[in-house]
Amino acid sequence: MNKVGVTKILALIMGVGFFGMGQGHAVTTYTGFNFSDRVESAISNQYNGLTQSFRNVATGVDMRITTSTYGAATYNYTVKTTAGGDLQARYTSTAGWNSALDPVAGSNPLGINYTLNFFEADAGHTFSIAKVLSDFRLLTYDVDGSSNTSTSSGSNNGVPWTTTTKTIIQSEAVRVLAGSGFVSYQLTPDTTLTATENAGAWQFTGNAVDVSFTTPSMVMMNFANTSEVKFQFEAPYSLNANDPVATYLDGDLTFITQAQFDTFAAPTPAGVPEPSSLALCLLALGGLGLVRRRK
Repeated sequence: MNKVGVTKILALIMGVGFFGMGQGHAVTTYTGFNFSDRVESAISNQYNGLTQSFRNVATGVDMRITTSTYGAATYNYTVKTTAGGDLQARYTSTAGWNSALDPVAGSNPLGINYTLNFFEADAGHTFSIAKVLSDFRLLTYDVDGSSNTSTSSGSNNGVPWTTTTKTIIQSEAVRVLAGSGFVSYQLTPDTTLTATENAGAWQFTGNAVDVSFTTPSMVMMNFANTSEVKFQFEAPYSLNANDPVATYLDGDLTFITQAQFDTFAAPTPAGVPEPSSLALCLLALGGLGLVRRRK
């Protein structure tokens, strides 16, 4: 093949690659979830079993949640709302610690592993055939905490002084682990959450600021091409024993109004460029190198 032919092919490859990247800005249709049909609801709406199964959370989709604890935590229950769009996972600390009082607090958090698995909604709802979902989102809210601030003052040789001490009562966080198909997240301008990444896991920490049920406590998480989402709901700090913690998942975004939805920023990517576009670009660059070697 002559140089002109190779150049045309490379131009076509590059064009397709950049077209694919541009498609990432297209409007995405997300699958919404309704959790109203839980198998175990006949037992209790405050169900405390470590496995719970939901039928028809979306068209042709069943879901199962498995739960376990780590650190000094007890799993209490999961409550589903009457409308079925939201789930509340509640757990309790069985021993308290605080960063100001215990220097190893940050290395010994407590919480629950909360894993969502999606299945084909077959005739018998057997929860046996994994189902990969293309695009869906989950709104996590009430990720906050609480703290006390005390102020003391006095004077030293006529020089006034004031000291302010902040004691963390509780700090909450939600983490989505690697391998969950997590592609991006969205926060509001008034967020009190801090987003950090470690080895592919993303953590959103409430920083002990009490903003429960409001947009500063919310993170919208976007997922793609996965049948499993692995969460950890965590209390990095909890001063008191038997202190309850609740984290909420909204599967259909009905907890927020349209006006609140509009305040969320554009998605912040959590991964790498889509494989197809990246591969095409690398292929094009490799081709350019081949042409140069043949000169």
